[in-house]
Amino acid sequence: YVNHDDIYYLWSKVTWIRANMNILDATRVGKSIVASEENPETMIELYPSRVCDILISLMGEHCNQFYQLQSCVKLHNDGLRVDGMDTEEFCKSLRDIATMIHLVQLTLPSLVGDNFAARQDTTQGLLHHVMKCLDITTRVTEKCRDTRCPIRRGHTQILESSVCVLSTFAQWFLLFGQSNPEQYPNMIASVLDSVLPSFDYQIEARLQQSVVDLLYKVVIVCRPVCLLSVSSLQTLYRHTVAGKYVSYSSTARTTLHKALTLAIVLPWIQATDQQWEMREQNYQQFVQGLFTPLLSIGASDIADTASLSKHTPTLAHYISTLSDIASCVAHRETKSKQIVCQSLLPLVRHLITLLPLFENSDSQIFEHILSFTTVLCDALRVQLGAQFLKDLVGLCLANFTRCGGGGSEIARTTVEKFIELLTTLVREPSAVFKSFTPDIVKLTLQEIRECVGRMESLNSSYCYLVHSLLDFHWTYFYPRGKAHGSKEACQHQEELLALFQIFGESLLKPDFNLIKQNVTALMDLNDKHELFLKQVFVGHLKPTFIRVLLNLMFCGSMPIIEEDLEDVLFLLSVGNSGTLYLSVLSDYLSSVLHPSQLPEVKLELPTDLASFKINLKFLVNKTKFLVNCSM
Repeated sequence: YVNHDDIYYLWSKVTWIRANMNILDATRVGKSIVASEENPETMIELYPSRVCDILISLMGEHCNQFYQLQSCVKLHNDGLRVDGMDTEEFCKSLRDIATMIHLVQLTLPSLVGDNFAARQDTTQGLLHHVMKCLDITTRVTEKCRDTRCPIRRGHTQILESSVCVLSTFAQWFLLFGQSNPEQYPNMIASVLDSVLPSFDYQIEARLQQSVVDLLYKVVIVCRPVCLLSVSSLQTLYRHTVAGKYVSYSSTARTTLHKALTLAIVLPWIQATDQQWEMREQNYQQFVQGLFTPLLSIGASDIADTASLSKHTPTLAHYISTLSDIASCVAHRETKSKQIVCQSLLPLVRHLITLLPLFENSDSQIFEHILSFTTVLCDALRVQLGAQFLKDLVGLCLANFTRCGGGGSEIARTTVEKFIELLTTLVREPSAVFKSFTPDIVKLTLQEIRECVGRMESLNSSYCYLVHSLLDFHWTYFYPRGKAHGSKEACQHQEELLALFQIFGESLLKPDFNLIKQNVTALMDLNDKHELFLKQVFVGHLKPTFIRVLLNLMFCGSMPIIEEDLEDVLFLLSVGNSGTLYLSVLSDYLSSVLHPSQLPEVKLELPTDLASFKINLKFLVNKTKFLVNCSM
């Protein structure tokens, strides 16, 4: 048995195996550990097999000792006690065992890939120890609910280390399932049955999170056919519906809701019959049971301030849960999205009917509902359908019209969420949503622009909406099938110029992040759509943008974005625009320098980027020097 100091030395001082590798006696591993300047990843890459052998051997020794120590643990009226052994020494041994189990995560690189087949039996033995430790520590945690008990805390440390090991080995489970499809379901069931019961006991928030993280890993990585038939997982579903975990940390509950959703709706690996109909029914039942308290809250229940305050925590909890569920399928398979969408629609409609009741209250529920609708549209906009989204936009527009003109926090939230909703629809590539473009452009240039003018904090999201409109709906202004390049015909020219005017105005604001965002947006539009070559831009906008960007360069107040400014100015000066650039530059210098100083400034236009940057920096510094001299 290796003492605590040796293990701590191995773990915290990043010391590994003797360079000559002559001493390999795992039972006396302390003699084979010396100080090393190498980091753990490097040592594992150099000696993966040796490190793995030593850690596995140590794991067996420590676990066997742990099993023997359990005979000393007795439950008394005042808590757990140790018979025949000093409690402090016993707890130190538990910490050693927890550390050793945690170290086993480092063996994973040597147990997968080319080594998988050769070390499969060894790995199964290793996991057998981990799950046996889980079973023991879970029973101890169940017997003693006093989190202050040192013996319980020691067992909790082992429980947490074991859960972390199983999470790390999720990829190994998948490889095992590919080579052993008959044994795979039983192994996954054993893992979950050994871990999930601990979630029902009074365990620390960190351990709650570790348990649900393991479940989430198994759900998204392993995805066995047997998943929904695992008894411990079925119990977890029942307890979640019953509200047993409402008091748990919000992070743990968020991960739990995502895991339970994905366990039902994600496709099973290596399954020919996905049983979608059965799973859709199961998920609808789960959602109906989980959100029954939300559906029971009607308009009459929140008619006055006292009733609203009473129901606010319940509404906030369930709206947050809905957001968690919607977001977790945002990038999943279409069928998974369809199942979730159909199950959530009744709840969405119910919340929408309640939304107007919160407009004039101090409750944050109004903001929560609007935030949820934004998340929902971002994740499931195709599944919701164009008509539903059109109705939703109409409702939000009505709220926007009633609330957006004020200066309250609800007014700001209404405008912000409405902008986010429109941005989500604008960025959807489906042709069905293109019919929204004229109305969204009109809203952007009129009602929203007026409101944002009174709410400076929304400039960033507003400009992002403008950028999205131009980028994703470029064909609204330049339809395909007509001549491409600088002579391409432009439609809706007044609206296009108005949108770019918003960009120009944003560059005049003293907001570093906003300027950087919009300079980057201009370069993006030029890369994708040759913006700087379009006749509309050259004839109406290019001189203004050059002057504004030159002013930002010469004022020198934003050195962090100087490189971005240099890049965009170079793009605005190339080709036939060189004469225009020099003309604007000359006019700008005439406005900041005394006429007698102008001959000292030589205007040049290099044709390559590197020379252009050097020349521009020299010109900026020379101009600053001359301005200072004239003071």
